[in-house]
Amino acid sequence: MSDALAARQEIQARPETLVNPDIPYNDNEYGLTERDFCRDFILDELGDRVDTLRSHGANGGEYGRKFLNILDGKETPIGPLLDRWETDRNCTVSPASLALDKTAFRIFAAFVVEHEPAPPALKDPMAFLRTKGIETLSPRLLGEFPEWLMHTKGLSAKTTSSRISSLKSFWDFCIRKHIISPPNPWNGATTGLKKRALRQDKAKPQRREFSEEELVCILSADPDEGRRWRWGAAIRDLMRLALLTGARENELCSLTIQRIINQDGAKGTLWGISILDSEAKTANSVRCVPLHPLLRPIIARRLSAAIATGEPDAPLFPECTPGGTGEKRCFYFAKSFTLFRRSVLGSASDGVVNFHSFRKNFGTYMRRAHIAGATECSMSITQKLMGHAPSTLTEGVYMEKELPWDIYEKAILGMVDKGLPECVRLAAAFRLVRISE
Repeated sequence: MSDALAARQEIQARPETLVNPDIPYNDNEYGLTERDFCRDFILDELGDRVDTLRSHGANGGEYGRKFLNILDGKETPIGPLLDRWETDRNCTVSPASLALDKTAFRIFAAFVVEHEPAPPALKDPMAFLRTKGIETLSPRLLGEFPEWLMHTKGLSAKTTSSRISSLKSFWDFCIRKHIISPPNPWNGATTGLKKRALRQDKAKPQRREFSEEELVCILSADPDEGRRWRWGAAIRDLMRLALLTGARENELCSLTIQRIINQDGAKGTLWGISILDSEAKTANSVRCVPLHPLLRPIIARRLSAAIATGEPDAPLFPECTPGGTGEKRCFYFAKSFTLFRRSVLGSASDGVVNFHSFRKNFGTYMRRAHIAGATECSMSITQKLMGHAPSTLTEGVYMEKELPWDIYEKAILGMVDKGLPECVRLAAAFRLVRISE
């Protein structure tokens, strides 16, 4: 009903001055203002439109009722409001968050269709929701949504809270823009969910880093053995990159030519990878991480292939095509790595280790190296390399944001030299030697 909303805005834009101020009226009882004249004209057009709809067998009466409610400010269709909100969110949140917003409203639309009168054989719940007036969604109906998510749809408390967060943000926007009046009906909707989520997490197996034996096993295995697929080289390379950089899965899958830094640097300077805002999970995740010499053959080989495509910023892992929520490049790779990990370590590893475990190993080996005397592998530098927020106010506010590059280099070199078990280093290097041969 965007046409009704546009008509309402057109009426509101007209001045409340008389159309014919020189004609005398009895106490101005029958005087028409510019706004009145505009409304009467729109109502005449509405009557013609309702008659046309009825002549074609459509429900003109329902259309006219809804149009008048919107025109008189009794209803504001959600569709145009969503468009405004999404435009506003585009400037403030990541693509992944925008995708989560869309998912939340898609689920909410299905809930509304299930609980509100809807046209028979409705094919697009989201299109139906967009026509609903935000004022017509009662607090009682909204209050049932969290229970429906958990008990009918079987979502976890954490996921339920995430879905409600998007809806609360939208209602906050509408209140801020004076479209609806406070309070926000979603206030308090997640009360108790955090405790429930913690309880649910305690019942699950705890994610951990790979053990030394598991690392040796998975790094030594051939991802192509017994398979006819395209993921072998990507799995082989990305495992090593994750272990020795601590970078997240999507950060690595999204590497491109221009994100490899120090290619023309001074002799002895390590290459590095740059994590940009488009892939960073948080503001602190925007960073640069040096590449240990063990990783240089991987990057050099993939960099050469990317440059050969002729694209100025070609991806280093073209096999990692975008997909899923937020169109992330790690989406299909993650599924393939799961198959590989399960084939090597068995199904008992499900829910215990995954690709993120390499990142946990990186943090563990940085701490071991620091204890062993590698002073650059301190907690503050480890946090910086991993893209975490500083742990103290002093670090976050009163200390320099970036340290010299050579300190980060020494941290990476020290981690491998004093923190990485020798058997793991040999397993990682052995497969690289076999590839180069």
